Amino acid sequence: MVSGFPGALLAQTSGSDKPTATTDTTASADTQAPSPEPPASIFSKQGMTVQAIHFTGVTFAERDPIIQQLKQKGGTPLDPEAVRSDLRTLFATGRYMDIAVSDQPGTNGNTGIVLDYSGTPRYFVGRVTITGVNEDRLTALLDVATKLQPGAPFSGSDLPEAMSGLKDTLTRNGYYRPVIDQSVTRDDVNNQVNVTFHITIGPQARVGGVSVTGQDPGISTEQFRRHGSLDCSKLETIFSHHCRPRVTRNTVPNALSGVRSYYQNNRHLEGTITLPDSSYNVSRKQVDYEFSANQGPQVDVVIKGFKLSRSRIKLLVPIFEEGAVDNDLLNEGSFNIRDYLQQRGYFDASVSVDLSGQGTKALTVTYTVASGILHKVVSVRMTGNHYFDQDTISELLRVKKGDNYQPSGRFSSTLLRSDISGIESLYRSNGFEQVNVTSDVQDKDKDASGKRLRRAQLQVLYRISEGTQQRFGTISLEGVSASQMTAVKGVLSSTSGQPYSLLALSNDRDAVFTYYLSRGYEHVSVDLAQSPNKTDGNQMDAVLTVHEGQQVFTDNVLLSGLDHIRPSVVQKEILVKADTPLDQAALLQTQRNLYNLAEFNDVNVVVQNPDGMTSYKNVLIQLTEGKRWDVTYGFGIEAQSGTPAIVAGETRGSTAAQNGKAGVSPRVSLDVSRTALRGTQDSLTLHTTYGLLEEVATVTYNSPHLLGKKQLTGLLSGGYSNVQDITTFSSSTLQGDFRVSQKLRRADTLIYDFQYRRVSIDKNSLAITPNLINQLSEPVIVGGPGFTFLHDTRDPSPLNANKGQFFSLQDFLATSKFGSGTNFNKLDGSESTYYTFGKHRYVFARNLRIGFENSWGPNPNASNAGSQIGVSSTACTGSLLATNPTCNPVPLPERLYAGGASSHRGFGINDAGPRDLTTGYPVGGSGVVVNTFELRLPPPVLPLVGDSISFVLFHDMGNTFRYPGDMFTSFLHFRQPNRGTCRDLSIPGVAAGATPTPTQQENAVGICNFNYYSHALGVGIRYNTPVGPIRADFSYNLNPPIYPVFDDYTNALPYVGEGSHFNFFFSIGQSF
Repeated sequence: MVSGFPGALLAQTSGSDKPTATTDTTASADTQAPSPEPPASIFSKQGMTVQAIHFTGVTFAERDPIIQQLKQKGGTPLDPEAVRSDLRTLFATGRYMDIAVSDQPGTNGNTGIVLDYSGTPRYFVGRVTITGVNEDRLTALLDVATKLQPGAPFSGSDLPEAMSGLKDTLTRNGYYRPVIDQSVTRDDVNNQVNVTFHITIGPQARVGGVSVTGQDPGISTEQFRRHGSLDCSKLETIFSHHCRPRVTRNTVPNALSGVRSYYQNNRHLEGTITLPDSSYNVSRKQVDYEFSANQGPQVDVVIKGFKLSRSRIKLLVPIFEEGAVDNDLLNEGSFNIRDYLQQRGYFDASVSVDLSGQGTKALTVTYTVASGILHKVVSVRMTGNHYFDQDTISELLRVKKGDNYQPSGRFSSTLLRSDISGIESLYRSNGFEQVNVTSDVQDKDKDASGKRLRRAQLQVLYRISEGTQQRFGTISLEGVSASQMTAVKGVLSSTSGQPYSLLALSNDRDAVFTYYLSRGYEHVSVDLAQSPNKTDGNQMDAVLTVHEGQQVFTDNVLLSGLDHIRPSVVQKEILVKADTPLDQAALLQTQRNLYNLAEFNDVNVVVQNPDGMTSYKNVLIQLTEGKRWDVTYGFGIEAQSGTPAIVAGETRGSTAAQNGKAGVSPRVSLDVSRTALRGTQDSLTLHTTYGLLEEVATVTYNSPHLLGKKQLTGLLSGGYSNVQDITTFSSSTLQGDFRVSQKLRRADTLIYDFQYRRVSIDKNSLAITPNLINQLSEPVIVGGPGFTFLHDTRDPSPLNANKGQFFSLQDFLATSKFGSGTNFNKLDGSESTYYTFGKHRYVFARNLRIGFENSWGPNPNASNAGSQIGVSSTACTGSLLATNPTCNPVPLPERLYAGGASSHRGFGINDAGPRDLTTGYPVGGSGVVVNTFELRLPPPVLPLVGDSISFVLFHDMGNTFRYPGDMFTSFLHFRQPNRGTCRDLSIPGVAAGATPTPTQQENAVGICNFNYYSHALGVGIRYNTPVGPIRADFSYNLNPPIYPVFDDYTNALPYVGEGSHFNFFFSIGQSF
């Protein structure tokens, strides 16, 4: 029952109140044109009272405003013109395939009638499903090939066209004998048709015979097959001598492009290749190709008057790219060459082109270059600018004064025109509509004495005539309803008295348009008109006229495609709700939200009946779930000095390498993930890494929305790692970790975790005082809570930031109260900042890391020699317990370390700080400070690589310290203190000049102080790539440490070791 028709009853009739979905293997009827006119009986009964209005076939909800929009009302005299208008209005809703109106006698005989609007309901395309195809890419291509757009009107002729498109696409991909079955499910409730195509693709064809015809192919069939990739690769032929490539959608394009490249490499730039015919042989299951080829004339491009490399010529002359020789392309090549020379400093360059040999088998394109004298832009100035200062305008200019990066500067006629256009655009956007900019270029090739300059000087002057600044007068809105007026005014950025800008007005128009779209006015239009103010000629009035149109609401949100994911997971991301205005921005954001779940290969969010003039429309959200199993693998290398000389799991080598060695560390990784666990976003991942320096296997359970909260992420992980990241030892860890990450805001993250691990050291790899090996290689249980705070505003990316800040603070407490076998607290903080300055965009980056480690309880490394019978003396006896860095109570793998590509580059990997006083190998400490300054220079323009390479100057300062307090007391120590004691190699009981025994050497402990700040200077090279810069850093340590070595496990006599002055590192990404 629908109300709103006074004095009469409005009824609706359909097959049933709530029709159910049915399966129909036939298409719906073709679209019929609506009756343009009511029947004659309607006109003959003009003036009779319409007692009721009925709808048959198509129903309308009581809330649907379309009923109120009908002109013929119940209880009013019959108006045939109103009925005609209503017919058009109803058909325009898009819900009718056809429509007609009829009249029936009313309840009072001839005094009244009942109108009945009857029609066939229109169905819309629902979900289109492709089954039987395992390849995701091919499935996506087939979906597009059907040309069935979800939400669009469905017609019976759509299915044959879809079948044809599927067969064509399968044929192009090598499937010539597919079997395609279709089924159509009609959803009467939502007026949509779901179509399923089940495809048995059959065998994939292979490349068969290849023939090459043409006037002058210039290539044999064997060469054609080889260059066109129509033969198997050499690796494939090893396993199968009769191998033939599979036919794919790329087979023919690759063949055409491969042979075309062959022609171009042989200077046949106008060579043509076509495929007139191909045929499928059923018995052989092969496709035979008949190509037509004509190599055309050989084309030589000659540059006279200036030397250009072959690769540069190919970049500048477009005939190589276009594969054709015509006047337009030749002239474009002249322009490109002249522009290139001007940017190199030859500002007077002129280029002419000549083509010879037409009609023969050899064409010669000759570019004659008159480069002129080399120039340098010595000044770029402007005059007449009052509203904008010099710096503001200079930032826009592409013509540049010569400097160290571009000795000649930058100048060309193209750049000059671009600058003039840019300056004028700047002024016009600020109200200077009459601005005029001209250029004055002065070329000076002689000095004051008349002597010719070796490099001519170019002075560029921009003359700016600003004109009168115009401002906004009145800005008015028309066509905006009273309920919307305040809100619409709030989105306008232009105000009266503000500098006039057409761009600002355009932005306001877009803002108003977006405002209405987000509130369901999908047919809104906004017109912009402007005119001079009648009282002030320097002001412009603007009028924004809005045609709101009909507001559209969301009827139902129809979600489909969920096989394993729970609906509740998806519903949280859907911003479109029933009975709310149809917000176009919400549709787009919903699609983004669902893609961000990383669970779907395809997300399609569309409106059903998009062109229909109706107030309520369904929204279709169609999802295609991705594979729940994912396997990724990779390979990488890291090259640097200071690489440990032994690999994880091996014993000590025969060559002493306290500072490591220059080397390359390759590694491979394999990850296996299972997503959508229990229908949620939870996932389980096995991560493995194998390399010379590390072996890792961990299993991680990840819950992105812990406890249903978006800002919380839970992580439970456990695994094994065997790592050699220091020259002293190889350690293995068996660890479990529970972690909760909380996103406070966009830049801030808190991480709470509890770690429990068993840390052990391979005693055969441990290079310290021999009598300490057994006790320091004992496995240790480390467990306790941790806390991390992260603040990250780096931009544009963490790998290559040029502004912003990164701050991290980590705290970990290992205590026996949580089952830990050792007691210590580790606090490690780091801050990085990035500043961009100067017109050349220099970047000054700095990083400061400070770490503390405090322990309590008995020192497990203490020796009780002398107080217990049978206990022998060790290097941690008596005063050595406090002075020998190896005796630190914190287990060796848990200590603080510094040195390496992302730390202090004056040292190798974790090579800084205290060392074992018998072997000279680093043993870490309980305090660390590393400060880094980097000046990242803008990229110069270099031959071949252009501006892809940039340079970095850096200074690293800091060290690792035995005790936390040493980092403060040692701040002014530029050099290692008491270096004389480090050089003392005397052994108690061994006379001067005498040779000590091996036992005396291995029990000797020296005296050496490592409490000082080490400084390193260096230069880095960065090669920019899409994933981040590849970097190589070279450093020079100004004050490397020295240390006594009594026993280095090579049977050498005692000697004084010294850290390396030179170090290099090769990696990806900036150092911080």
